Amino acid sequence: MIREIRSDRDLAAYAEVWSAISPRDAVSAEFVQGKLAREPERLYLLAEDGDRVIGCGLTSGSNFAGRKFVLVGVVRDRRRRGLGTELLELCLAHAGTLAGEAAVSFVWEDCDEALAFVARHGFAEYERGAEYMVELDGKPAPPLPPGIEIVELTPEHYPGAYEIWIEGAADAPHADPPSPMPYERWLSETGAKELVLVAVEAGEVVGFAALEDRNRAEGAAGNDLTTVRRSHRRRGIAEALKREQLARAAELGYVTVVTGQHEDNVGMRHLNEKLGYLPLPATIMVRRPLGA
Repeated sequence: MIREIRSDRDLAAYAEVWSAISPRDAVSAEFVQGKLAREPERLYLLAEDGDRVIGCGLTSGSNFAGRKFVLVGVVRDRRRRGLGTELLELCLAHAGTLAGEAAVSFVWEDCDEALAFVARHGFAEYERGAEYMVELDGKPAPPLPPGIEIVELTPEHYPGAYEIWIEGAADAPHADPPSPMPYERWLSETGAKELVLVAVEAGEVVGFAALEDRNRAEGAAGNDLTTVRRSHRRRGIAEALKREQLARAAELGYVTVVTGQHEDNVGMRHLNEKLGYLPLPATIMVRRPLGA
């Protein structure tokens, strides 16, 4: 049986089964509950056999006009029986009700089963992401660049931080440019992050970095966008932000941090490697027209 879920208990079951299916992308119940609270049009599905959860599905919005994100997973011993297809069809149908023109998803480059599944269902690759993971060592952050202070985000920083976030999102390599995120949505999304740091010079916000709680019980966090005002780049501010973020993440009890960026974002890839991040198999972004 496949059913839509809304209760906290069911959302926790979704988080548990998805984390078992794709441990690299493990999430907590709180993570899933927060996403639905901020985006109530999301669709979460559970597939069950008696009392056992054997699959899950998701449809959500995205930062790109006309695109809706879909994701499905089935436990290993129940694959190749049509359940993934059934979940996907329900997710695609919901995406269509949200005025979507295309469905997007992702697969790992080292997962042959997933690559074959998306190909069979009309998805095609459109870009790749380079992903990295670092194990935290708890070392304090080094001294900051001259004149730079790094502090946690407070309301006085909101306008400047939003400007930098929009600028950074637009500058990041993408196959297609993202739609600018409305200010109120940015406030909601940013307020839900585990930790948001800003770099300040002479009272002006010049850098931004956010940390996302992925699964606190497992000590797993994720880097969100790290960016610096165009006029202040190449001064070591991004590195200072990331080093401070990693030091504080360790203080908060996290053990690992994952990050990802477009494979063409060479500068950020080099910085991550300098900071000790180790590469993971690439993320392949795929899409197909809705209604196809």
